[in-house]
Amino acid sequence: MQTTETTSEIDRDKVNEILARFALPEEVERVDITFRDDHTGDPSVFLTFHVKDDAKISPEDLKRLSEFLGTIRSAMLDDGVGGFPYTRLEQAA
Repeated sequence: MQTTETTSEIDRDKVNEILARFALPEEVERVDITFRDDHTGDPSVFLTFHVKDDAKISPEDLKRLSEFLGTIRSAMLDDGVGGFPYTRLEQAA
């Protein structure tokens, strides 16, 4: 996992603890974490889940991966990390 930039109001340790609770889906190669203010100026955490280049993603897989991102987002909100968690899937470079 890579982390970049700073927003002190977000509990970074808590973000990492929450992510550690979950096994990444087999299609996901890595997660990048960026702490910065969102478009409204509020502190936020941006989580980019990079999908392996050779992953064959079916509609069912996409639904499962989207549900996984929702679970991560809910866990972050429930545990109060101190900022809104934005999640997204991206093809690995």
